[in-house]
Amino acid sequence: MRHFKTSCMITSKLKGILHNIIQFSEDEYEFIEPYFEKVVLKKNQILLEEGQLCNAVFFVESGVLRNYYDNNGLDVNLSFTFENQFTTIIEAYINREPSKISIQALEKSEVWTIRIRDISKEKGSFANLSTFIRRIAIRVLFATEEHHNMIMMNSPVDRYRYLLEKKPELIQRIPLTHLASYIGITRETLSRIRSNKY
Repeated sequence: MRHFKTSCMITSKLKGILHNIIQFSEDEYEFIEPYFEKVVLKKNQILLEEGQLCNAVFFVESGVLRNYYDNNGLDVNLSFTFENQFTTIIEAYINREPSKISIQALEKSEVWTIRIRDISKEKGSFANLSTFIRRIAIRVLFATEEHHNMIMMNSPVDRYRYLLEKKPELIQRIPLTHLASYIGITRETLSRIRSNKY
């Protein structure tokens, strides 16, 4: 399904988010702006499909995305990306290979596609761009490590309590089936935990 493309002009809101990561000059914004494109995704629409090359970083302006892979017909959720957060598939991006992971909108979402690699390839790089890429990668990797540690170091009950304390937006906005997959349990087990029957 094709994405509905809207704008490639960097908004003041997006500039404010970027400013917290790296302070681009106005000349640098003019330089990179053609490689920013906002797309509107319908609920359940795929942004990046397993098997596709991942050549961009994605910034969620509104809505929520999930990163997941198919395990013999069952979706395994790896992360969720909310407003003002970035995501990409680091392994596929760095290695320039087909992604093993898909990205899907769980709600109607407005997402900025940032084609960083095209900037470097077509016009060369500059220090602020390299720093920006590195800092975004660290953010994405931190989220991956946090999820891994939560699964490996906590019981199912403690995983749910962790979300209640640290990530209440997941409890409020993510469907139970996806939430259960994210913390590595079945929906039935999650329902028992939520009703204090586990």
